[in-house]
Amino acid sequence: MRRVFTLGFFFSLLLVPEAHAQFEGTVGAGIHAAFGGEVNSLGGGLHAHYYYTNNLRFSPSVTHFPERKGDAMWITDADAHYIFPISIAASLYPVAGLHYSLWKRYDAKRGDTLVEGWRKHRLGINLGVGLQHDIAYKVCANFELKYQIIPGHPQVIFTAGLGFWF
Repeated sequence: MRRVFTLGFFFSLLLVPEAHAQFEGTVGAGIHAAFGGEVNSLGGGLHAHYYYTNNLRFSPSVTHFPERKGDAMWITDADAHYIFPISIAASLYPVAGLHYSLWKRYDAKRGDTLVEGWRKHRLGINLGVGLQHDIAYKVCANFELKYQIIPGHPQVIFTAGLGFWF
């Protein structure tokens, strides 16, 4: 019975809201891997984050999806996150921001026909949700699921990455 209470106590500590550390003005950067639903490919990229206040964070990022089956894509996002601490080491946040992407299709030969390549620039809006887990001092893992509202080409993007504060 004593073990049950001890384990219950330690698990309840995970549910205690985080005592807010002072993040205002903090800058960080990180790397991430991503999967794009429309481009149907894995990619990777870099992101930065700046805490405007303790809960409001701005996070620009760039992601590249290398050529796969003739298609490739570059994404640049400018997102805002509002951090909701859910435990000492974890936080949830909604994602909202602007999106710019460059989609490329390379020349391909299909049978006897040569299909000409193209490049298209697309603007859109990001909406989603993220989870941040603090791994160690000034190191965190983050996971985001974003829906990119792009006229004629909406897609879902899942990213997983590591971030570091300076």
